Amino acid sequence: MTFNDTPSGSGSPRAIGSPIESEWPALSAQAIVDRSGAANLIVLLRVRMGFPAESFALAARPLIDGYAEFVQLRPIPGSSRYRGPGGQLQRGLVTALRALDHRRGQILPRNAPPEILGALTHRWTYAVFAAALLRDAGRAQSDDSVRMFERWVPPIVQAWLAEHPPLMEELRAVLAGSAEASSAIAELVERAVTGTRSGVEATLPPAQTTSIAGAVKASVETAPIAPEADGPEFLDGVDAAGAARPRRFMEWVRQGIADGTLPVNVRGALVHGVEDGLLLASPGIFRAFVRSDGVGPAEPGDAAKRLQREVLRAGWHLRADGGVNLHGYAWKQDGRAAARIHGVVILAPGRFFDPVPPINPALVRVGGSAPAAE
Repeated sequence: MTFNDTPSGSGSPRAIGSPIESEWPALSAQAIVDRSGAANLIVLLRVRMGFPAESFALAARPLIDGYAEFVQLRPIPGSSRYRGPGGQLQRGLVTALRALDHRRGQILPRNAPPEILGALTHRWTYAVFAAALLRDAGRAQSDDSVRMFERWVPPIVQAWLAEHPPLMEELRAVLAGSAEASSAIAELVERAVTGTRSGVEATLPPAQTTSIAGAVKASVETAPIAPEADGPEFLDGVDAAGAARPRRFMEWVRQGIADGTLPVNVRGALVHGVEDGLLLASPGIFRAFVRSDGVGPAEPGDAAKRLQREVLRAGWHLRADGGVNLHGYAWKQDGRAAARIHGVVILAPGRFFDPVPPINPALVRVGGSAPAAE
C-alpha cells in the first residue's frame, strides 16, 4: 500500500514553514540518517515499539523521515553529546527511545478495563513515540508540532489513532503544549527529557497482539508487545555513582578509535560496528584497558572481569532474554563462518563516539551468547 502524501525522502525541510534557516543544501531523509549515524537508533526504536518491520515502515518511518528532512544535519550548539552533524536528529530519536523505555512500565490508557487494552496498547505506544520525537521541533509556534504530525504521519495511521478519541485529544494537546497535568503522554515525554522516574510503575499485562489492520484494512499486523524483561534495554543517560571508571573506559575506547590504536572492523579487532550498536570484544577489550591503566595488586584477569561488570552495571549495553549480556557474532567469509566474536554491544554509540564506526558487513549475529555476572 502506498501513500502519496507521505515523505518521499526528497522533500524540503522548510515545506511546512520551518523556523530554522537551512545551513546546508536540502538532503533526503536517508542521506541525513546515513551521515548522522542515526540508523542504529532507528533500529532500536522499532524494537522498543514492538512493531514488525513492515508496520514500522508504514507507520513510524514517514514521521522519522519528515523530522529528519526538517532538521537536516544541524547540531545542538553547546552540547557535548550532540554537537556533531545530525545532532538534532540524534537527540530527537534518543528522546523518543527514552520515552518508550519509560512507557514499557506503564499500563496505558490508565484505568482502562483489561478487555480493551489489547486493542489500544500499540496506539498509545505510537502516540508516546510521536510526541517525544516532535517535542523540540515545534517550539517556535505552539501549533508547529501539530502541523508536522498531520503532514508526516500517514492519514490512515492518523485514522487508526483517532479510533480512540481520548488518545487523539491528549496527543494533540501534548503536541500543542497545552496538555493537562494528568496527561500520561506529557509525563512520559518530560521524564525522557529530564531523566526522572516516577515512584511507582505498573507492570504490563501479558503480551497481547493488536493490529494496525483495523485502520489499514488488513494490510499488516503488529507484533505483540514484549514483556518488560524482553528485548534490549535502552538505558541512555544512566549516571550511577559507580560509573566513573566505565566512563573513563569508554573515553579510552573513543580515543583508541580516533588515534588508530584500536583497529575497527578488521580481523582480530576488539571493536566492530554492528546493527545494534558497537561490539566490544570480551574479554580482550577489558584486558587491554586494564593493561594500559595498570592493574595494581590484583591479577589482570580479575581486574578485567571487575571492569566488565562495572560497564554492564552502567546500563549502556544490549541485554537479551534471561539476562544475557554477551552476544555472539560470526565472521563470514565466502559464505562460511571463519571466526566467532563474543562481546558487549553498546547501544546508541553516538552518545560516546563521533563519528560512529560503520557497521561491519562481515559480522552476523549468531546464538551462543552467554549471561555475564552483574
